[in-house]
Amino acid sequence: MFDVPATPLTFPDDGVRRDGLLFRLPTPEDIETIAPAFSDPDIGGRANMPALDTDTLRELSPLLPERMEQGMFMPLLVADSETGEILGGATVHQLNWELGQAEIGYWLFPAARGRGVATRTARFLAEHAFSLGIDRVEARVFDGNRESERVLQRAGFTREGVLRSLPKRDGGRGDMTLYSLLPGE
Repeated sequence: MFDVPATPLTFPDDGVRRDGLLFRLPTPEDIETIAPAFSDPDIGGRANMPALDTDTLRELSPLLPERMEQGMFMPLLVADSETGEILGGATVHQLNWELGQAEIGYWLFPAARGRGVATRTARFLAEHAFSLGIDRVEARVFDGNRESERVLQRAGFTREGVLRSLPKRDGGRGDMTLYSLLPGE
């Protein structure tokens, strides 16, 4: 393989406003608001987020800039661009600079669902990854999460197939459907 160095991940301090949404980096002040999502089986469980409590999130928070500098992980919050209300979160992760690919993930609080927020978020994440030099963006959805499958289809992703028996946060395993998006699609 080629020895391709990781590219440090950056994001504007004041965030990016797009399509009625504000995408921004999380701050320590956001932890109380977002912590319930990590423990909620409907939010964090469906998104396969680690089941972290508020104290653990506080402990891990200082590591985020380092992970971004290493080109490994970019956490974002999704907020209403008018009110600043946090609607959910998103990540660009599993960046492989040698292969030019990355994975995205997203989650929403229930009140934000059904308004196209997840679709706009998935599309934004992919476009941002492309702007970083990524040539392939993937998203994985656990079998049975039809809502998230529709989100990715509306965002222009192509269903590629099923990845069998992947780990779930509860310790079990499940099949995931793999979706991808390429520049220009």
